[in-house]
Amino acid sequence: MPDSPVAGMTLLKNGSMRFRWNEENPNRTSFLNELSSPDKTIAAVELIHSHTVYAIDEASQVQGLQGDGIITQNRKIIPVITAADCMPILIYDPVSKVFGALHSGWKGTGIACDAIMLAQEKYGARVEDFCVIMAPHIHDCCYFIEEDRSSFFAQNFTPDCVSPIRQGENAGKYALSMAKANLEALKKIGVPQENIVISSDCTCCKKNPDGNYKFGSFRRQTSSLPQSLSLEERQKLFTVQAAWVKW
Repeated sequence: MPDSPVAGMTLLKNGSMRFRWNEENPNRTSFLNELSSPDKTIAAVELIHSHTVYAIDEASQVQGLQGDGIITQNRKIIPVITAADCMPILIYDPVSKVFGALHSGWKGTGIACDAIMLAQEKYGARVEDFCVIMAPHIHDCCYFIEEDRSSFFAQNFTPDCVSPIRQGENAGKYALSMAKANLEALKKIGVPQENIVISSDCTCCKKNPDGNYKFGSFRRQTSSLPQSLSLEERQKLFTVQAAWVKW
């Protein structure tokens, strides 16, 4: 078996990886069937923008469940989450062999800390041994929030993760760096900064050399939709990425 896991994330060209327990998504099923193998099983949860993380020994343990993260020591499991601007966080510990996939939207900021604390409790892992990958997500170049949410992040994480916008159509709002907020949370619990990798790709604005967008993005792909559409209707009209880690 390999000494370290492999992490990955789909692109816009791969199509939507949207996941709900009560829905069928043939595109997702086809892609994940290729990712898995006879000795490796996909484990997924229906995302709810929470801090809920499951520590599992078998993929069947999360069947039908909602939450935002999965960790395990079982290399026969491939934890998978979905995101489209929110931050996929992939973690592993080369010592305890714990690995997992997490979904961190603004409500879930700090979920990586919850996962690492759970790994410490269940598997005896040490915080300082963990390696963390913050995969492509919406960056502060495109993520603009109101003052109340800005105050929440400044008070609960670090003032450095928000900055006021003085000019242009977003003047009066604040730019949010989810990377800085999550980095501060991880550093506070003792994860060494040198063990943390942050992708510079913004899912909202990153383009390929041919000029086409590289990722699906809730903000970009729904910005021109009628305001009368519900959130659930909007959520069906953008391209969701899948992110995973396999060992």
